[in-house]
Amino acid sequence: MARNKFWTPDRIVTLTAIFISLFTLIVFARQTSIIEKQSRLSVMPYLIMETGYNPDEDFITLTLNNYGVGPAIIEEIKIFYKGKTYEMDFADFLRTDIFQTDSVAVLASASIDAGLAIPAGAERMAIKFGGSGDRYIKTEKFLRKLERNEFDYEIIYSSIYDDTWRIKKSEDIPEEL
Repeated sequence: MARNKFWTPDRIVTLTAIFISLFTLIVFARQTSIIEKQSRLSVMPYLIMETGYNPDEDFITLTLNNYGVGPAIIEEIKIFYKGKTYEMDFADFLRTDIFQTDSVAVLASASIDAGLAIPAGAERMAIKFGGSGDRYIKTEKFLRKLERNEFDYEIIYSSIYDDTWRIKKSEDIPEEL
């Protein structure tokens, strides 16, 4: 009586084909993961709030810049001042009754509201202060007063893939949420 051998040429070829198929499946899954990560990074926004001082032209600007490679979609904005939270943009915050801003001239402002999309490489001027000589100096003093009174902000924004980040005045780089 002849014994059946387990390792026949047919079985070796079959098991080799199954092993190659499983290995290909693992490689394909890993490659898909890498492509998805690359796709997300190729549209990643990178927002930074910058303050610009121009004493020659007597104005100070607060600008939201997108240094990323994809659009930034604003989800929410919060301003913190003296332990309270305000859900409004900068210009509206400065126009509240909290401040006596008669001596500080707001030359221009633009709203930064939920849903606003800032394209890659673009900027959005939040507010422009200043005026001639004396008003510029008063504006500088006013901004220093804000600093002393625990002024901070938080802007939460997302990419087109709904990845979200947060920027704060108190931190230098965006934090992924």
